[in-house]
Amino acid sequence: MKTVFISYLRSEADKEKLGRLIQLLEESNIRVIIDERNLEIGDDLPLFMEKNLVESNFIIVILTPGYKKRADDREGGVGYEASIMAASLSKKEAGKKFLPVTFETYRDDIVPVFLSSKLASDLSDDLNSITFQKAFEKLKRTILGISMTNQPVQKLSASKVVRVADEMLTSDNDDKNTQIMLVNVNSDEVTQPRNDGTPGSALYTVPFHLNHYPNQVWQELFLKNWKSPSEFTLMHRGDIARISGNRIILEGTTIEEVRDYHLKTLKLVIQDTNKQYKHLMIQEQRKQKQAIEMKNKQHDKVKSVIKDLRF
Repeated sequence: MKTVFISYLRSEADKEKLGRLIQLLEESNIRVIIDERNLEIGDDLPLFMEKNLVESNFIIVILTPGYKKRADDREGGVGYEASIMAASLSKKEAGKKFLPVTFETYRDDIVPVFLSSKLASDLSDDLNSITFQKAFEKLKRTILGISMTNQPVQKLSASKVVRVADEMLTSDNDDKNTQIMLVNVNSDEVTQPRNDGTPGSALYTVPFHLNHYPNQVWQELFLKNWKSPSEFTLMHRGDIARISGNRIILEGTTIEEVRDYHLKTLKLVIQDTNKQYKHLMIQEQRKQKQAIEMKNKQHDKVKSVIKDLRF
């Protein structure tokens, strides 16, 4: 039996979703360890954390703003757990055991630095939604070691439409494009200003690294949002951004402008773009589900009429 340890900040984690997650995991024959339930009076807290972080097959980290702050600052019990997890990430195999999970909209202010490059399981939708069910199914299969691509192809039938649709709807790349965030700016990649006295010669290029490579749809949404962001300062310029690989590049600016004006807008635009991409993904899921349902209804209708035929 696989064992999962859940690391979270009790004061912030959505109790209803946390309880449902635990229930679904245990119904899938996965043992769940969580301090609120498994710690007893008199237990050694650091020993409990170390033992379960090391011995569990997987660590689920519930992402919240407070968790990020304590993890990044190595503060309290969360900070202690984060220090152990961050050290483990230096080991290639150990790094695969950490599974970020979000019950709220994915954004950079809920993701600890040591997990910024990892794809999170997005359980932010309604508990009864197809998106939630699909996300949990993928999380469960990751824990149980069941590949999504090696599943036998099932014949479509009315009773199996939702389950089959869940497997067909979106790929890992779609999920990644709802979780784009800034990682850093490499000082060696910031260009030098010309400073030759001509207009704009004091400006230069600042590239930002992203945690994933956005696809073409995400890039188009981002550039549109950058031109007309939901909030911006008087220093905003809608024509200075472009995307190359896993980098957003601002051309014709300064690092001081980035610090004082552009960074806040950039983070907001990325967050809005992630939301819009997820909305498009959900719309596509619904279209595919409807298409499957129509196909199955037609198939059942044809079978029913064929039975009545007399030759």
